[in-house]
Amino acid sequence: MSKFVVKDIDCNICGRRNEVTILAMASTKGTADLDFRPAEDRRSAMPLWVHKCGYCRNVFSTSEAMPEYGEKYIDSKEYVNCANIAGLSDLGKRFVRLALIYQRCKEYRKAGDAFLCAAWACDDEKMDVTAIVCRKRALTCYNEVDVSAVPKRELPELKLRITDVLRRAGMFEEAAAFAKQLRFKTEQYIRIRDFQIERAKAGDKQCYKIEEI
Repeated sequence: MSKFVVKDIDCNICGRRNEVTILAMASTKGTADLDFRPAEDRRSAMPLWVHKCGYCRNVFSTSEAMPEYGEKYIDSKEYVNCANIAGLSDLGKRFVRLALIYQRCKEYRKAGDAFLCAAWACDDEKMDVTAIVCRKRALTCYNEVDVSAVPKRELPELKLRITDVLRRAGMFEEAAAFAKQLRFKTEQYIRIRDFQIERAKAGDKQCYKIEEI
């Protein structure tokens, strides 16, 4: 059973108070996708993860404090035009703008994750071409991540996420080559890696869930 909570969050740019709904508790139905997109009911709550201020152009995470950036950036062409990524839904635009903020602030892992969320929004709308563009933007950010700063317990899932992003972006040779050099001790991670190599060699960019492995 899901539980929602309404709270007030001040916009970190204009300072005005926004009423925001967050998912405080959710039941789990099934398993995550291979890129670790969560299962229901958290998947359905994706529109609640990022909020557009009701008074200015700013978007912000509803679960994490935002980095420091100036008001001028949210008036820039890059931000307003969503980096010229065409075909985005309203939700996709919010996630792309969040990604651009993180990218500007050099928080590359969060930027990659936000671009991937935009890709998920495109997947849900059956906008495959735009989803690929967002995944490639996510990869650009992940390439800038300082892996020495990533907690060791989180590193395997980040590497597997990158593998799936590569494959689903149609970058099959890159996905297979990247996966082949991954070394894991956990059996589940090994099975996922081997499955990704097999699917990449087959030229398959479909979405799969962990429970299917």
